[in-house]
Amino acid sequence: MKIMQLCVGVVGTNCYIVYDENSREAAVIDPGDNAPSILQAVAEEKLTVKYVLLTHAHFDHILAAHDVLEKTGAQYVVPEGDLWLLKRENMHPFRALARGYTEDTPDIVATEGTQVTFGGLTATYMNTPGHTPGSSVIQIADCLFTGDTLFRHECGRCDLEGGDFSQMLHSLKRLHDLDGDYKVLPGHEGLSTLSEERVANSYMLQAVGK
Repeated sequence: MKIMQLCVGVVGTNCYIVYDENSREAAVIDPGDNAPSILQAVAEEKLTVKYVLLTHAHFDHILAAHDVLEKTGAQYVVPEGDLWLLKRENMHPFRALARGYTEDTPDIVATEGTQVTFGGLTATYMNTPGHTPGSSVIQIADCLFTGDTLFRHECGRCDLEGGDFSQMLHSLKRLHDLDGDYKVLPGHEGLSTLSEERVANSYMLQAVGK
């Protein structure tokens, strides 16, 4: 498994291109903006994008989705709890930043345990609400793509419409309690590991009563 990380858009969203080295089949996770850069990276590696996967549907994670879907023919996978956020009228806090957004209908509505495969890789959805109702962590092999649920030593904000801090704590506890260690690839800023977050993330520590 290979992972490319691109920082895109006005708020520095991490877009990930995950692919199987043998088949060259790929998934694009959270194409937040700058579609030409994403598509150029795909072309340079001669990848076939099978899926566009969202961890959640805030504007800064979806603005390039339409162009990537249109150019690659990929299937669009969106968490069920965030379908409402795909509607332009529900972007009212971010309308000035979301100009040019084109709404697309998901091919697959992801719920707890939804899986898609590309090449020899399987992506599994874990519903982790708190930042948004549909916020999800996507597990691929030993990697957790945590969107805006878990950041390095932080968690996502819960003060936007649909946010809920009590749900966030429940989600952080769920991640804390996973067996073993994982690489943590968040929706913004730097990477981490689950073992590091278990000892250094004050919100996760709060979630487990420490």
